[in-house]
Amino acid sequence: MTTELVFEPGAFGVRAALLRDGRLIELHETEDAEEVTDRLFLARVTRIEPRLNAAFLDYGRGRDGYIAAKDARFAAGVAERRPIAKLLREGELVVVQGLREADEDKGPRFTTDLRLFGLFVIYRPHGGTPEVSARARGRDRERLVARARALFPAGGVVLRRFAARVGDEPLLAEARALEARWRRIQEDVRRRGRPGRLATGEDLLEVLWRRLFEHEPERVRVADAALQARLRRLIEALPPALRPRLLETEGESAFEETGVAAELETALSRVVPLAGGGRLVIEPTLACTAVDVDGEGREALALDLEAATELARQLRLRNIGGTIVVDFVDLARPQERKRLEEALRRAFRDDPLNVQIQPMSPLGIVQISRARRGRPLAARWRRPCRRCAGSGQEESLEARAEALFAALRGRRVPPRSLRLAPDLRRFLEARQPLAWLSGIRLEEDATLAPGGFRIREGDG
Repeated sequence: MTTELVFEPGAFGVRAALLRDGRLIELHETEDAEEVTDRLFLARVTRIEPRLNAAFLDYGRGRDGYIAAKDARFAAGVAERRPIAKLLREGELVVVQGLREADEDKGPRFTTDLRLFGLFVIYRPHGGTPEVSARARGRDRERLVARARALFPAGGVVLRRFAARVGDEPLLAEARALEARWRRIQEDVRRRGRPGRLATGEDLLEVLWRRLFEHEPERVRVADAALQARLRRLIEALPPALRPRLLETEGESAFEETGVAAELETALSRVVPLAGGGRLVIEPTLACTAVDVDGEGREALALDLEAATELARQLRLRNIGGTIVVDFVDLARPQERKRLEEALRRAFRDDPLNVQIQPMSPLGIVQISRARRGRPLAARWRRPCRRCAGSGQEESLEARAEALFAALRGRRVPPRSLRLAPDLRRFLEARQPLAWLSGIRLEEDATLAPGGFRIREGDG
């Protein structure tokens, strides 16, 4: 199995795709302004709820978040669980980290078990016994446990699995750097004094690289020369045994050349064709995500086995969480149902999020629960269609901004002005400053369809 990363400049930062054997598995970007997971916030306790043993938090984004007592105890330095009223008080300011994104009518969930991430080390400002990542297994895990205890007897550090492949000094140096970062965050807290996201001082490309490096890529592809130079520095900072090959694509867009752009279009569609025939139909609803396996005459077991593999990839790529109800083609024999259940477990084995699979019902229905983390892919790239009163989907303003960015990238000289639909102009002006729009005048044109733009021919 070949693992490859593809990087591409985008309208709001760098986008990156994770590919396995040439198939798109995940799509990431350097910054998603809506996400809270792993982000640090200064939050104010707005309400204590003893019956829930939890508290609600104002974290600076206009809606309340939520923290359970078991997650609030770390800032208080308490090892055992206690009632929420003994851990927090209304009006108090506390540093928290995102655990789970907001979901419909539920706000995001937070913790005070803060973690600052490095490539080899995770630093826990509120302490704790030395630990080792759950992804480290076998003899590597045994050796890492001994090293963690020897190098960090005071605790507060988790060794990641790649720590097994480097010496002691890189681990100590990274831990010192993360501790220094925490001191800078504390300075930001003292200056701020009000709820909001905290500055960590991290380079966003480094954050993205660290997240994707967990997948141990063999190759890295990029078309943009400036981005390639930045990635080369990150790769050369790694121990030689961990360095992937850096390859430059020939075209202007690495996503187009590697097939990422085409697979992204499929991932935004409700219908996913299966290679052997048949299809998946994926329909998000308020209560769950419904998936229908349509065989178009194929043999049931072969169809269901292929559908299981593709379903796992699509849920991961689309970042769909919560309850997923799958209507497979019914299998008459118990041994066939057992094979399908085993195939589903194998297909989800490498999913980074927690997945629970229920046995198939007599009617061929399988219920899957998948943890939520970040925004679904469709939430970034699609929005309810205004022409059909919300019964369909159209490109989101973020997607239209990416289309405009791609159109401008192909021009040797930027235009002096752009004509934009009112909604797109407001969206872009709210996201300023954007380097790729520097020096370009944004003009509103109410005759353009929502999300529309026009570049004058001969201008630039």
